[in-house]
Amino acid sequence: MSVPRYDATLAAADLEAAGLLDRVLVAHHGVLAPPDDAVPGGGFSGAGLDSRHLRPGQLFVALAGARADGCDFAPAALAAGHWILTRTADDPAQHPLMGSSAAPGTGTLLSPDPVAALGCLARCWRQRHDVPTVAVTGTNGKTTTKDFLAALLGGAGSVLATRGNLNNHLGVPLTLLSLTPDHSRAVVEMGASAVGEIAALAQLARPSVGVITNAAPAHLAQFGDLDGVIAGKGELVASLPAHGTAVLNADSPGFDTWCGLTSARVVSWGQTRGEHRWSWRATGRGGELELDGQTWAVPLPGEHNGANLVAAILAGQALGLDEAELRRGLAAFTASPHRGLVLIVDGRTVLDDSYNANPRSVVAAARALCALAGDGRTVVVLGHMGELGDESVEIHLQTGRELATVGVDHLVTVGAPARLMNEGFQACGGEGSHCSDQDAAAAWLAANTAAGDRVLVKGSRSAAMETVIESFAAISGKS
Repeated sequence: MSVPRYDATLAAADLEAAGLLDRVLVAHHGVLAPPDDAVPGGGFSGAGLDSRHLRPGQLFVALAGARADGCDFAPAALAAGHWILTRTADDPAQHPLMGSSAAPGTGTLLSPDPVAALGCLARCWRQRHDVPTVAVTGTNGKTTTKDFLAALLGGAGSVLATRGNLNNHLGVPLTLLSLTPDHSRAVVEMGASAVGEIAALAQLARPSVGVITNAAPAHLAQFGDLDGVIAGKGELVASLPAHGTAVLNADSPGFDTWCGLTSARVVSWGQTRGEHRWSWRATGRGGELELDGQTWAVPLPGEHNGANLVAAILAGQALGLDEAELRRGLAAFTASPHRGLVLIVDGRTVLDDSYNANPRSVVAAARALCALAGDGRTVVVLGHMGELGDESVEIHLQTGRELATVGVDHLVTVGAPARLMNEGFQACGGEGSHCSDQDAAAAWLAANTAAGDRVLVKGSRSAAMETVIESFAAISGKS
């Protein structure tokens, strides 16, 4: 089946209905100009924010960013055959795109608020596709749970899933605009840094199944405290229809609150409470999960990934898949980059969990490292944890103290904000080192670790800790 195109006439009508459309410029004889009367046909299939990575026929959402203005790249995208969504100008006749060369059937949607317009388009497109949808949120594990779910559901048909962690007010609309009639199910990851954001995303995606992996201190600069986090995550299950299903971690703070927020059926799971009990044990580079008397191989290390798989299995069951379909899908699992991947670099076992970090996920990843097979030292390399608000200093210190209790042999912190974790670690008897930047950390690893050692690399996205692994691999390749 061919991929359906979002007709440009419908796109303009959707925006007009939302009060967002200011003007439409279309191609007349290859030159962009105002339409004479009705918006002509033509359209787009899917959307993207980076003109360099657009697939043929996609809409280019040209936004102004911190490093570049997407509108600067819009003329080339038009000429290449893409529709454009971008901002208006005070004088439409003076819009930067007016008079630009455009491929036949293309045009530009101009909105005073192109971000809101993108959401409007996605909501309308979602309404035209009756696809069973599951949404996943939580402080930790939402991307891996989404990846597990995408694999599991793939055992019973074509699945649309959030790419990477495009889980915010831009990423969720982009995901939804990729829906086609070929998709039997959809998995949408939802992230938030403040109360109200999940509710808005749920209005777009309209999930029938909602998963909350857990709640823990994170994004406290916006949420304020753990209660704020719990409230923000709870917006997902509050949005579910009465015939839907909420898959909830009974061991997590907030569980009782979430149960009270939803009219949907609750499926609970946990190690100490909940209707579905589970346990985990380490096996080589992964683990083994026992859930309701069944054994499942967990393809990523760490007990926390056992929890992520539990949530995904139960959500898959809620969408009607049987055990054979789920197992067939799990066999094709592929993790997102930098999330629990086990690498071998110059004889060292490196656990690449560098994409993001918060207190709970740091300790969980350190436990996973210590559970990996190996007889060498365990070395944890950490960048700072961001968005912790007024409690950042104490949280970094406390995280270091906790790391001293899980069997870590040596802690390496990278960058000034992360040094506090080493202070907490060493105050509890741990052995630590501090490096000024990522290159220094890579050099430290090359000089102070040996074949057989196990190394964890982790930090918040702003710490860019994946570069430690890249630099370490480069150094090792030259030795």
